[in-house]
Amino acid sequence: MKHMKLDDRNRLEFLAACGRSANQIAEDRGRSPSAIREEFIKHRIASDKGYGCSNKVCAHFDDCQQRIITATRDALRKNTPGCFESCPNFREAVCHRLTKFPYVCNGCERERSCPLHKKFYIASAAQAAYESLRSLSRTGVRPDDETIRKMNEILSPSVRNGQSVTAIVRANAETFSGFAPSTVYGWLEDGLFSARSSDLPYAGRRKKHHRRPETKTNAACRIGRTFLEMHEWLKLNPGVVPCELDTVIGSISGKVLFTMIFPENGLALGFLRDAKTSQTCTRIFNMLWESAGPQLFRKLFAAILTDNGTEFSDPGMIENYRPDPEHNPTKLLPRGVKVWYADPYCSSQKPHIERFHLDLRRILQKGTSFNMLDQNGVNFAFSNLNSYPRESLGGKVPYDLFVAQHGDSGKAFLDKLGIKRIPAAQVTLHPFLLGQKYQRAADRAILKKHGVIGQRKTEEKK
Repeated sequence: MKHMKLDDRNRLEFLAACGRSANQIAEDRGRSPSAIREEFIKHRIASDKGYGCSNKVCAHFDDCQQRIITATRDALRKNTPGCFESCPNFREAVCHRLTKFPYVCNGCERERSCPLHKKFYIASAAQAAYESLRSLSRTGVRPDDETIRKMNEILSPSVRNGQSVTAIVRANAETFSGFAPSTVYGWLEDGLFSARSSDLPYAGRRKKHHRRPETKTNAACRIGRTFLEMHEWLKLNPGVVPCELDTVIGSISGKVLFTMIFPENGLALGFLRDAKTSQTCTRIFNMLWESAGPQLFRKLFAAILTDNGTEFSDPGMIENYRPDPEHNPTKLLPRGVKVWYADPYCSSQKPHIERFHLDLRRILQKGTSFNMLDQNGVNFAFSNLNSYPRESLGGKVPYDLFVAQHGDSGKAFLDKLGIKRIPAAQVTLHPFLLGQKYQRAADRAILKKHGVIGQRKTEEKK
């Protein structure tokens, strides 16, 4: 049976409000009555909407003869605040609609006047809960940071000494309890440990028949950090605009480019790295923390919105830092920032960084390797991009808006990162900005994209 969609749930909410039975709704949706009942029970939401719901109502309200004597009052009247705490016969009243179909208060005529606690079925909330559960069930679960640290202390030295992952896991059953050697090996490939898969005894000797699928952010990392929960947090923190993060791939197994953008002023930053790992991302934010200083860092990165890639799978090391990594590496202090995750396959939830990548690809052509670039070249490219007027900003320049917003500290921060203001007449968004070598590579990528290079090789063979 197909999974329910939002249209199906909207229909369920409407039919429940109309007072239809489970059999009638099931016939309308082409499902079993038990599936309809389970849907309402699983996704109903508690609510105190209506009259008098701040107090609990006793089931014995109508025939109560009990009088409670307390230290402050001689006798409490029935169903007064504190009555349910003192009365031994108290039993909270529950509406009969919650004990039988539809198990919710949708369509109840006494909704506004009823003093009992209520539960409602809301299609949009049910769909959001379903999608969140579905995405989390498709991702692996990893242990917490402390467990990973303990594992790393045992595994990494042993791997460098020539031991296999299987032997290490079996010899340290208490530390690796509940995790198979194949699971630990997968974490090693994902970069969770200081050792690498290349340190293994037989690394690179076996022929790979298929590419290992990229492991997404584990469920434990995303708990309390979903896109929906971010919006609830933003309501409590007005004025905060999340900084959006992403990763741009050049070529397979080549260098990658970490990108970030501040939507309120449109300024973007890029950092060239050799690998797409969580440790690399942590080092970037450690550098930004030292370059910006605590005060400016908290303003810029009060909220961070990213996708579910493995490079962002360690939010704890982004939100915290080690004040003394040499002598006390386990001590962590909070930076005062919060990491949030967009829903899987929902790039529209990060529109600013996705739109910026269209301009970025005017310089860094898709299909070209980043191995021939260095950070100075990336800084020069981003200096041109940040000096380019944006229509979304009313024709203003991101660099100017950033400096105007953050003053001298903001300009000093950009100077440390190598981001300069380029005069309008000199702004260039073209591959030859990075030199002739990169331009030739970009031209080859464009020809390959349109099938020109492959066509020429086929004709030469003929």
